[in-house]
Amino acid sequence: MSNILPEIVNDPDLIIETPPESEEEEEIVETIRENIDTDEIFVKQKKTAEPVVAPVKKEKKPRKPMSEEHKEKLKLAREKAVEARKKKAIERKELKELESKAEVKKKASKKKELEDIVNDVPPPRPKAEIDPDIIQKAIDEALLKNEQLRQRRKAEKKAKIEEEVARKKHEEAIKQLVYPPKAYYGDQGFFSKNVFFTQ
Repeated sequence: MSNILPEIVNDPDLIIETPPESEEEEEIVETIRENIDTDEIFVKQKKTAEPVVAPVKKEKKPRKPMSEEHKEKLKLAREKAVEARKKKAIERKELKELESKAEVKKKASKKKELEDIVNDVPPPRPKAEIDPDIIQKAIDEALLKNEQLRQRRKAEKKAKIEEEVARKKHEEAIKQLVYPPKAYYGDQGFFSKNVFFTQ
């Protein structure tokens, strides 16, 4: 079988080597990099010598002096605002006190729960504070309702069965009228219906 791949020849004359780069080219590249001016690459904003003009402020008209009536109204409004602020401050203070008390109670109850868990104390069983007469009355009412429902279902079932029986009887009567029973020898009217020329 012939070899498909070419043969490799180890001839030193055929090996091609790349010539090393000359030192002059390296120097040229370095010199080019050193002489780059950044001002040519990046465009700087030109500074303008024009002075910045401040905007002109319009003079406001002088206010008219307030009347005594207007001053009184402002005084009353200030007094109302002070009272409202005092009320709100008192409410905030009371609310903070209540919140701090609630927080203390929560911490105490949480501490008690954790102590119970550590001491393996079973949780207290809830006790019903209900009168036994009320419980008995509720049981009797439930039993009475249940009995009434049972009687109603029983009556409905009985009515349904009676209706079904009546329907079957009617169907049977209709069947006998449409398909009368066959007459056999010895039955009344056998000869008149089945034998020729006897009618």
